[in-house]
Amino acid sequence: MAAGFGDGSRLGLCGLAAVGALALAGAAQADPGRVVLHEQPTRLISLETANTAHEGTVALTVGSSQTDPRSAAGTGNQLYFGGASYAPGDRLTLGLDLQNYVDLVGGPIAGSTPHVELTTAALWGKYRLYSDSRISIAAQASLESFVLLDSTLFGGASSNVMIGSLKAPISYAVSPELQLHLTPSVSVLPDTVNGTGFYGTIASVGVGASYKPSDRLSFFGAVDVPVSGTNTIASSGAYEAVPVWTLGGRFNITPKGAIEAYVTNGIGMTPATSALTFWPGGDRVLAGLQLVYTPGAKRPDTYRGVPAPVTLRQARLQQDGFTLGTADVLEPGRARVSGWYGTDNQAGVLLAFSPDRDGEIQLVFEQFSDSTSAPAALVPRTDVRYMIGPKIRFLDQNNGDAFSLSGRMLYGRSIGSRMLGVFFAEALASYKAAGGAVVTLNPKLAAFGSTEIAGLGLGLNYALRDGLELIAEVTPVALDASTPTWAAGLRYHIGNSGLSLDAQASNAIGSFGIGGMVAQNDPRITVTLSKLFGG
Repeated sequence: MAAGFGDGSRLGLCGLAAVGALALAGAAQADPGRVVLHEQPTRLISLETANTAHEGTVALTVGSSQTDPRSAAGTGNQLYFGGASYAPGDRLTLGLDLQNYVDLVGGPIAGSTPHVELTTAALWGKYRLYSDSRISIAAQASLESFVLLDSTLFGGASSNVMIGSLKAPISYAVSPELQLHLTPSVSVLPDTVNGTGFYGTIASVGVGASYKPSDRLSFFGAVDVPVSGTNTIASSGAYEAVPVWTLGGRFNITPKGAIEAYVTNGIGMTPATSALTFWPGGDRVLAGLQLVYTPGAKRPDTYRGVPAPVTLRQARLQQDGFTLGTADVLEPGRARVSGWYGTDNQAGVLLAFSPDRDGEIQLVFEQFSDSTSAPAALVPRTDVRYMIGPKIRFLDQNNGDAFSLSGRMLYGRSIGSRMLGVFFAEALASYKAAGGAVVTLNPKLAAFGSTEIAGLGLGLNYALRDGLELIAEVTPVALDASTPTWAAGLRYHIGNSGLSLDAQASNAIGSFGIGGMVAQNDPRITVTLSKLFGG
């Protein structure tokens, strides 16, 4: 199925945002400033460890697991998830996890490939019972609900199906860098749903290891083996028991934010559902990314030392171009709002916010051009669509690196009765040359349904005079598209007000995501007004 968020995931993300706001309020009251990400992990994606966070710690997570797009129709199968936790004391952590799956199963089950909609919410608490220099023992309990459970596999639609779990993780420190983990668990699920057989109670024993060779880098692996009950649905339709495994690593982008990459055969990211494998049979591999953010005013913002103050020109270059992104990100605590309208009813709104030194969250609502000269097979509908995702900076020319380098991912769907999702990812590299010129190199990839488009954007931003910039961009494309897109125009910054005005011509059907990679025959004219808040 196409990538993107379903209705349940949108509800879940709203809940996550609310919980995150409450958690941040708690963090402001108790934040000792220790770097949480330098410590051994409290959870190995889905396997719990006996480690607990120190008092005042807030952790926010959001991520997605994805099957190989070549193994299923469209762009594969996706699980979206997120969570928030807060430690009121060194020994106690409280949290909320949310997850959403709206897609087909990974292969035929009993002769068909049924659709599954699975939205889960979990409240959990973890308490450290014992700890010394080598051994830690903890207990975790969760109360959860399948807010929505809908599939012919489960006898139709159900709501508010209560489940839960108990875990007793034990962690042993072989050295400061290496820990071993043993986690006995019980997941309590119903034996039947809608009169149809379901998983029932699953008892399992998990083993894992975490290795931290440095403060910024760590690796982990885990296997959770059912000892009673069943945790997967085989191709025959029978319930069976299969080990759940995970292998991955974490890289700290800043002392507050990290990205985790992993592979797994699991389909659950809450304590109770962590015992479940992907359907059918647990033999499909999912690759995942998870962002971890641990806010705290007393924690350092970067590993580069004290950042140099940005100049006015550098601050202005934190704004994306017309069809290409910028490798720079907004300063921490700043936000930008942009709105645009162009010929052929192309319009949109951007909301961007930077919670950290090297990270930015972007939310886009955009309506692509309705020109009939664009290839219909390459246009993922002209209804208003939303796109949301992070931009993460790895190198910063403003603070000593040879050039700036970032990555951005956007997931989204058209809004309406016939939603269509698009996956979009890109790398953003830029070099600030002497004399006011900035050169951008922007490889990117978009996919929806069976359509895939790759592009290599080349951009120039040149300061003609104070406040006035000339922007020119071109993106040769490949795979299912062949006509390059281009954009050219002027951007004027109105003094120090944070306001800017763009006027551009382009043959691209849109400004963000796949919209900047699909060309129409007749050029469009677009005007954009932007406002920077917080600086």
